[in-house]
Amino acid sequence: MRIRKIERADFAEVLTLMRRHAEIENYADIFAVDEHSFGHPGRERSSSGFEVLVAEAADGAVVGYALYLILGFSFRQLPLLYLNDLMVDERQRRHGIARQLFEQVCREAKNHGCFRVKWGVSGTNDQAIAFYEAMGATREVNKLYFTLDEASFPADDQGARA
Repeated sequence: MRIRKIERADFAEVLTLMRRHAEIENYADIFAVDEHSFGHPGRERSSSGFEVLVAEAADGAVVGYALYLILGFSFRQLPLLYLNDLMVDERQRRHGIARQLFEQVCREAKNHGCFRVKWGVSGTNDQAIAFYEAMGATREVNKLYFTLDEASFPADDQGARA
């Protein structure tokens, strides 16, 4: 197994995994990523603000991916790595691929001077929760995460007057 940065030739395979992840996490109906979304891999930082690592099997197939963002400012005045997605093909699980991807994400965080890796996980995904706890992660106490979709954004009355 080889863990590396995404390349243009990987886009279709990663999109297949991303779509499957969207199905599992119940947001397939609003999933809008396409090959153009990946920008131009090979640069020091992607123009879209995110990075993608892929797990490549011996036969060259992409069997997993991790998508993350480096948030340059935090309460510690140090960057934070936010792991947005980590997905391994269901047929390839239980072979240490997720562990390898996660370990590389942590190395990326270290390389960027990040003080923390942070992510969310579905409260119903017992296998993922067990995996992350086995990796040494701890749950944040007394934290709730919220979302606000565009349709619910407050009206911008002041913008109309400016």
